[in-house]
Amino acid sequence: MLITAMATAQEAPKVDKESGYFSLGARNTVSAFSDDGAYGFGYGGQFRIRVLNRLNTDWYMDYITTDISGVARRVDWHIGWSVLAYPFNYQMLKGKATPYILAGHCFDYTKVSKNNSDFFKDKFSSAVQFGIGTHYNITDRVDISLTAQYMMHLGYDVHTQVFEFEGKKDVLIEKTQNRGVEGHMLINASINVRLFDMWDQHHKRKSK
Repeated sequence: MLITAMATAQEAPKVDKESGYFSLGARNTVSAFSDDGAYGFGYGGQFRIRVLNRLNTDWYMDYITTDISGVARRVDWHIGWSVLAYPFNYQMLKGKATPYILAGHCFDYTKVSKNNSDFFKDKFSSAVQFGIGTHYNITDRVDISLTAQYMMHLGYDVHTQVFEFEGKKDVLIEKTQNRGVEGHMLINASINVRLFDMWDQHHKRKSK
């Protein structure tokens, strides 16, 4: 009787209702570069694969353009992934927020070109990123996500320095070896839709 009572009093194991979902989304990005003080604006797409209740993965591509004081233009392509961990609430419930922390890696291509000129510098490199964010669940299947993350580039980077010469603005563009923790802050806003449960689809195929 004692064993039966103890078993009844124990909390029932939580059913895994979150992992396995595949989501597709679109995003807008604001990028603040630390070297020239310019802000970049862009857009991109992403998909998510929820591997565990408290662990999600985010696979994305961004295209970002930055005007540098009207004398140069910077273009960045980011292709990468992030791991999202949910330390608090992890369920996607309508009207609720789901905060997370993230870390990841990306490959990037950067091109900085001088306006009204064929001169440019470009580079391929990779970067690591870390930050925080939250989903706001409009429905059980649709969320709006806001993320703030710092992206630290590894290897070479392209720097600019704007100056005046004979009353006119000009720009110095150089490719330099990245030093320390130089990078930029990214703010992403996205809307995402859950399409299907990959685990459920897999089980259905096996049962057939």
